[in-house]
Amino acid sequence: MISDNYDKEMKTDQLDIANMRHEEINLCAELSVQAFADYEYFTHFFPEEKERLTFMRAMIQSEYRTTRRRAHFLIGHIADQPVVVADLFPPDWKKPSDLQYLLHGWGRVLRLPNQDLVKAWLDMDARAGHFCHTLLGGTTWYLSSLTVSPQSQGKGVGREMLMQGVVPYIAQRGGTRLCFFTNSESNLAFYRHLGFEVADYQELDCRGHKMGSWSFVKEL
Repeated sequence: MISDNYDKEMKTDQLDIANMRHEEINLCAELSVQAFADYEYFTHFFPEEKERLTFMRAMIQSEYRTTRRRAHFLIGHIADQPVVVADLFPPDWKKPSDLQYLLHGWGRVLRLPNQDLVKAWLDMDARAGHFCHTLLGGTTWYLSSLTVSPQSQGKGVGREMLMQGVVPYIAQRGGTRLCFFTNSESNLAFYRHLGFEVADYQELDCRGHKMGSWSFVKEL
């Protein structure tokens, strides 16, 4: 279980990295919304911006609130401002119950119009992450998301959080393998350069659009 105390886990060249505090949940959720607002992972399902942002805020806020006690959220700060969020599932990860989601705001998602699109997106998201979830267990951790604020992208913040934050954090807790997936083909060379290998590929059907999904694994 993650402590609510703001204990600094580590410091890198640019970042102070610590566990997410309760009062940072909405701020970090909004960082994720802004970072992924134009990502095809969402735009294929919600092309209209207002509807897309409404869905993303309701879904991500509920996800963060529901899973905060089970997942490990690492936040990278620059000048005390969060600029990167890593959402890590430990080997003993168990998905919270539907009731837990409802108690932490999932009702906002259920009250959104176009529930057929919401269900289609949730089904796609489950397919995209399925391979990584099958690897969980033993000493394998799953990086569910790594989100860099729009203002900090292209400055090496994501690489620093991943290699100097996430990897040591996992290793210190007995982890020997890290997995995650990406839908961005342009990032493949970057992850391979960092020592990750493609372990699975699938093509997702997103309301008539085809989107690749690559699952990466790295032995630590």
